[in-house]
Amino acid sequence: MNALGRTLTLVGAAALAACAGQPAPQPTPTPDTRAADEAALRATIRDWAAAAQAKDAAKFVSVYAEDAVVMLANAPDMNGIAAIREGVPGMMQDPAFALSFEPDNVVVALSGDLAYETGPYSMTMTGPGKKPATEKGRYVTVWRKQADGTWKVAVDAPVSDPPEPKK
Repeated sequence: MNALGRTLTLVGAAALAACAGQPAPQPTPTPDTRAADEAALRATIRDWAAAAQAKDAAKFVSVYAEDAVVMLANAPDMNGIAAIREGVPGMMQDPAFALSFEPDNVVVALSGDLAYETGPYSMTMTGPGKKPATEKGRYVTVWRKQADGTWKVAVDAPVSDPPEPKK
C-alpha cells in the first residue's frame, strides 16, 4: 500500500471511530400547518368561485400555476397558463356561461406543499340549438403551495355526471 492509500485508510478509520457511539442526526420534524393551510385554501376557493360567478376571467385564471392543466370533458386539455388564459375567457364570454362549485372536502398533505379538493359543480354554456345546456358533476382540484406561500391550482379536473335518461 502506498502512502496515499495508508493516509486515506487512516482518515477513514479515524472518521469511523469519531462517529462510533454517536447517534445519527435526526431530521427536523416538519411543523403541521394543515389547519392553517386548509383555511387559506378555503378562502382562496371562495374567491375563485366568486370570480367564476362574476365572469372575471383574469381573476379566475390568476389562481392557476404556470404549469397547470385543465381537463374538460370533450375538449383538449389546456396545458400551461398561456393555454388557460386563452381558453377560459372565451368560455366566460358565452352569454349563457355560469359556473358554480363549492368544496365538500379539502385535504392538505402533512408536508404542507400539496392539497386537493373535491366537490360538486354546475356549468352552463350555450348548447345545441343555441339553448343553455347545464352540465353537473363532481371535480377534483390539486393545489400546490408556491415559494411565496400562496396556493395555485396544478390540476383542475371536472368529471361530469352521466346524462339523465330521456323520458
